[in-house]
Amino acid sequence: MIQLTSLLRMRAAHAGNAQRASQLRHLHLSDQPLMLLALKQTGPAARPLAVMLGTDPHRPQLLVAPPSGSTAPMLAALADTVTAYINACQRHREHLPATNNKPARWRYTDAPQILVPNPQTVQHLKDLGDDLRFRSVDDQAPGSRAVQCLGHWLTYLTDRADLPGSAALIPMTSFLGMHWISGQSPFEDEDLATLLAWIDPPRHAASGRDAALEAEDPATHRPAGPATDAPFDNDHLAPLFDAYARARRRALDHEQTRTLQELDRLLATYLQPTWDLMWQAYTLLQALPEAKSTARRWDHERTVFTDECTYLTQDGRPRPARDNAIAAAVRLARMEHAAVAFAAERTADDPFVRAELRTTGKAFGGTVTTIDAEHTLRGPSGRTQWRPRLTVSTPDPVPMEPGQLLACHTYRSARYKICEVTPADGDTLVELEITAGMGTMDRPNHAVLPDAGAFLVFTIAPAPYRMPEFPAREQTPWTHGGPPADQPDHSNEGEGEGEGEEEQ
Repeated sequence: MIQLTSLLRMRAAHAGNAQRASQLRHLHLSDQPLMLLALKQTGPAARPLAVMLGTDPHRPQLLVAPPSGSTAPMLAALADTVTAYINACQRHREHLPATNNKPARWRYTDAPQILVPNPQTVQHLKDLGDDLRFRSVDDQAPGSRAVQCLGHWLTYLTDRADLPGSAALIPMTSFLGMHWISGQSPFEDEDLATLLAWIDPPRHAASGRDAALEAEDPATHRPAGPATDAPFDNDHLAPLFDAYARARRRALDHEQTRTLQELDRLLATYLQPTWDLMWQAYTLLQALPEAKSTARRWDHERTVFTDECTYLTQDGRPRPARDNAIAAAVRLARMEHAAVAFAAERTADDPFVRAELRTTGKAFGGTVTTIDAEHTLRGPSGRTQWRPRLTVSTPDPVPMEPGQLLACHTYRSARYKICEVTPADGDTLVELEITAGMGTMDRPNHAVLPDAGAFLVFTIAPAPYRMPEFPAREQTPWTHGGPPADQPDHSNEGEGEGEGEEEQ
């Protein structure tokens, strides 16, 4: 854990209330997100029990699966609601002009955003998507095609949730933890009720700590799902499940209907507190000003959503159950790039992130003491190049070596190279040369030149990203999905038989 985060966690524990870790919101928040709470039955990982969802905090929709039998009607209703929300994001589109790298194209002006309580719900939706998208479509069964389409969208959304900076499917505990530090452990922060109690305790509570202790009482506060707690299962669900099973064996339709109605009321009471907490968290996060880079990431989210809609229309085949070696490597590379890009943009936007990096030696802050705006040098071709230099005096330790490229939050397009690091009286003098963003000798960009006396923070510049070159599938060995291995020679009967079977 980084030093500054640890310090804030200790302060929160001492003060009894969560500490702000950021003044900015780093993920886009839709004006009408789809809130989704899910409960699953004990047993099969993806068998749903209930879903509460909607875009109106005052009118949630509750879908409940029967204790036994087919879940098709409940899944069909879930598919209709989710698909209608996604279709609403496709009402309007915008034209994007051609650039040096891309031709003219269009994209939707909106994209879906689903908010769930915790990462466990994301995993439950991933399991559900893996199950539904491979279900066969029966034209005689209404809703089967919609259920398969729901599986496709759940897979798309949960895949996006794996990418740092994506705002398509967001677990609310992770979202809150990005902006507040509580006085409890990170593991305890995965409980929405206790985390919100630290951040925004009710008026009657003396402190967030007291409110969190109260929220840990299972008799008054239920888990946010998807798993239910054992006392609730034993004391409330099990009797209703048994009553439904007896009524079904005896073909007592009215008893089954009455039991299902009681189950609906029970689960609505169970989920309503979490539903209210989700909207409370949404209000807190919406009040934070949006970071500058958030708009760019949401534009990319809309582009990816548009591409997915096009794929679903033109091809529509479900994603494979498991990635082959090349697809897995590409996916991992994209996740790594997304993590690096998101971290760099948060650093440029957020003073708290820069302060954390200063505690680890990956950044330093200091005052500009001198500027040599006329400094030039001769490039490899012999042409004169404008390379302004500046000296920064910093009290921070500077473990970086000369030649290290740096970035600065004030001048985002510029890059700086460390020329020399000189210890001075209590401080360290760092001589920097501007290597990018300053224009040319003919067209200099003087906007990147800071004023003497300005305080700047310099961080390690992220390396330029290039997607690694991966071999084609047929160029990989058979162990990684490529062509099958050469078949052994069976001319001598009995020789190599075991080896051939093992290769197959």
